Amino acid sequence: MPQKWYEKSFRRNLLDFHIDDWHPLFLSKFDPAHFADCVVSLKSTAATVFANTHTGLCNYPTKVGEMHAGHKGRDALGEMIAALHARGIDVVVYYVMIYADWYWDNHPEGRVVDANGVSRKVLINSQGKPRRFSTTCPNNEEYRKFVVAQIEEICKGYEFEGVWPDMTFWPTVCYCASCRNRYEKEVGGAIPRIIDWEDPLWVGFHRKRQEWMVEFGQLVTDTFKKNKPGVSVAHQSGGFHADWIGGGSLELAGVTDWLSADLYGERYGLSFSAKLFYDLSTIKPFEHINTWCWPDIHEHVVTRTEDHLRLTALSALMNHGAMVFIDAIDPIGTVHARNFALGGRVYAEVEKYEKEIGGRYCQDVGIYYSYDSVPDFREKRVDVAAAGYTFENAWQHSKHPTTHRNAAINLAKTLIQHHIAFGVATKKDLKRLSDWQVLMLPNAVMLGQDELEALRDFVKRGGSLVASKNTSLVTPQGVRQADFLLADLFGVSYEGETREIVTYLAPRPDRGELFGDFSAPQYPFTLYDTQLKVRAHPGATVLATLTLPYTDPTEARYASILTDAPGIPTEYPAVVHHRYGNGQVLYLAGVIESAEHDSQRRVLANLVRMVASKPFLVETNAPKSVEITVFQQEDKRRFVVNVLNYQQELPNIPIHGVKIGIRLDGRKPKAVSLLPGRTALQHALVGDAVEVELPVLKDFAMLEVSWQ
Repeated sequence: MPQKWYEKSFRRNLLDFHIDDWHPLFLSKFDPAHFADCVVSLKSTAATVFANTHTGLCNYPTKVGEMHAGHKGRDALGEMIAALHARGIDVVVYYVMIYADWYWDNHPEGRVVDANGVSRKVLINSQGKPRRFSTTCPNNEEYRKFVVAQIEEICKGYEFEGVWPDMTFWPTVCYCASCRNRYEKEVGGAIPRIIDWEDPLWVGFHRKRQEWMVEFGQLVTDTFKKNKPGVSVAHQSGGFHADWIGGGSLELAGVTDWLSADLYGERYGLSFSAKLFYDLSTIKPFEHINTWCWPDIHEHVVTRTEDHLRLTALSALMNHGAMVFIDAIDPIGTVHARNFALGGRVYAEVEKYEKEIGGRYCQDVGIYYSYDSVPDFREKRVDVAAAGYTFENAWQHSKHPTTHRNAAINLAKTLIQHHIAFGVATKKDLKRLSDWQVLMLPNAVMLGQDELEALRDFVKRGGSLVASKNTSLVTPQGVRQADFLLADLFGVSYEGETREIVTYLAPRPDRGELFGDFSAPQYPFTLYDTQLKVRAHPGATVLATLTLPYTDPTEARYASILTDAPGIPTEYPAVVHHRYGNGQVLYLAGVIESAEHDSQRRVLANLVRMVASKPFLVETNAPKSVEITVFQQEDKRRFVVNVLNYQQELPNIPIHGVKIGIRLDGRKPKAVSLLPGRTALQHALVGDAVEVELPVLKDFAMLEVSWQ
């Protein structure tokens, strides 16, 4: 059966086209053929071209809306599609919803209204005014009809392989007439204006926001697929790795064939997002979109280094993701051919390896990610407007390191640096939790009954669980419980929370080996956060206890003027080990996943290794800059091992003598080779692992471990 376009495409690009038409020169020099030639020089196999843009203007002769005046009646979309197809490039059509300036200007009744009752244009990373984005409410029925009509027009007029609907998320909490009327009809009463994640009224409204966004996204997907059967639909997935405001949910992942989003920031957050997107995507590869300008999409000129672009692209590939480089067109319509040539050198490196990609992603540890637990549960009785969730401030993620999202990303950093093969598990995986030997729940406050039952079954059957702080204290309906809903697994019961915002974990005298630099009770492990006060159940083993500073850090008294030194030992358990069925559980009274120092990360890695039921998949002497992923290809009787060296300062300093061991689970090794050329490497069988040494590692290596 022939491959679909997306199955063989790991090198893609997108040309941002968000240019207004008030100046006669804007887009006047755009040459679709030259652009298509640049795509060829990039070595991209697929290109995303814009039917419309954030301006709301169209790049084709539209009868539903308005065409960009700079085209002077010319069908730029059609010419781009024809030029790309003539060069053997697959075409993805971009269509943006919600953020549509032209519609906002012409249909004030459809505008998003913030908590202050104001509709205005949104300032997003602009250095001045006027404001640059306009947001239209997806609950407005006339706007929905407009979107459907434009999609039908595009599908009727053009041939293309895929579509990329952009901005499928809420820009803020909307209080427009359409939202108010819909809430009144479906729930009753006025939309709540007080954020409180332990208030069923507010939580119920948040569930409605998620439900409405799923409905709108499904409408867009269904309209495209009805009018263009066989086309792939990959929605902008920015709401899936963000805070609660965008309305991301497991159900929203069901309206897109794969997840695809602009992913910026440091390498560890990118790695976490890649694994999250891999888990949620129905079709692989997912898409990692990134600009070749630095630091993000809001820069037009400064280009990332070739080393940075190469490592970004390879980090997507090593997680079975496709790379999409964004280029922004110049206002007059020219494109920077030099950048396409630069990206072409990067994509030449990707091309060497892409035929080896695929198989079962092998992971020892799963970070359980809960969209119900993403909010900052410290937000209680906070007015929406006062909280700053209005337009440009809406996407400011919670900065507190112990929120579920932030703790999960920091946990990923620890696992990467300690070379523990991990992935992300979500609610969609409840029937396959046994694929991981350890599941970690970093402050996963809200868990539903189906999740509770699946986690109990996972541990009962022999799995290991590591959970921290408020995990399972609140139901998905927003009802706080008197005790953990998983108290039977944790081996502890809730009794309260420290007032102190600096706390410590002091190891029991006989368990100091787990705590490394913090093995002495008088010099315990520091947390810049509260801890819960819990009571251990009979049969549970306390590994560490809570120690408090001499004084509450918020009071005037102090012991040391510069620090909040530990001084008051307590008997409250801080780390508890508990056997449950055939499995085991570690409960952590504080979010130690958020601790950032090397010595603290080492403690967490020790605890994870302690509860593993068998040796981890990967053992290596590689430094922290190296990440390793493993895929099992049963049909080819081999593992594909990806080794990425991603140092903080680039270009990388080559590393010599990297030793890697891969657990074989009883298989007998046949050969170990460097891909793609299959250069043989010497290897040895040590216990149940094959061991190999890389002579030198600069940026990336791909190994084939075949078995008999």
